[in-house]
Amino acid sequence: MSAGTHTVDTRDGIAQGVIVMTVFSLAWVVLAATAAPSTAAAIGLAVLGVAVTAAVAVTGLRLATRSAARGTTRRASASSRTVFGLVNIGQTVLILVAVFGLTKAGHPGLIPAAVCFVVGLHFLPLARVFDVRTYWLTGALLVAVAAVGAIFFAYDADAALVRAVVGLPAAVTLWVTSLLVARRG
Repeated sequence: MSAGTHTVDTRDGIAQGVIVMTVFSLAWVVLAATAAPSTAAAIGLAVLGVAVTAAVAVTGLRLATRSAARGTTRRASASSRTVFGLVNIGQTVLILVAVFGLTKAGHPGLIPAAVCFVVGLHFLPLARVFDVRTYWLTGALLVAVAAVGAIFFAYDADAALVRAVVGLPAAVTLWVTSLLVARRG
């Protein structure tokens, strides 16, 4: 093994990715549920979100296990974990800046679109670092969803509508990404 590389168990990385993406997809569904026209609709959407998230997580973990059985190890850059950490620190800082900045500016209804934009951007360096082509599409889709949310906010300024327009597509994007990444292995 050369310097700067180490062997990693792809099953662990993929399984962690599936879990993280499904947890955040549930958060996006809950956000969308807060825009529902009634308490019953909000609860129904949240329950459906939990069911879909659980199904995607179980399916994703099974796919990851099957993929790993075909070849459980691969070479990875020793710096990939460092880059992953830095990307996530940067994402967290940008989200906090967006939340505080938009709140201070009197536009808290734009926060979901801003957060979705930052999350979408964070997938782009990860696509290269981990050589996961699916992340390029995930990042692009989340940035597009954020743009649509920002457009809705600009024309309507209805915070509930922005939460729905951003939340559901973001959740679906992460569910599909989880399954594709798990299948790829």
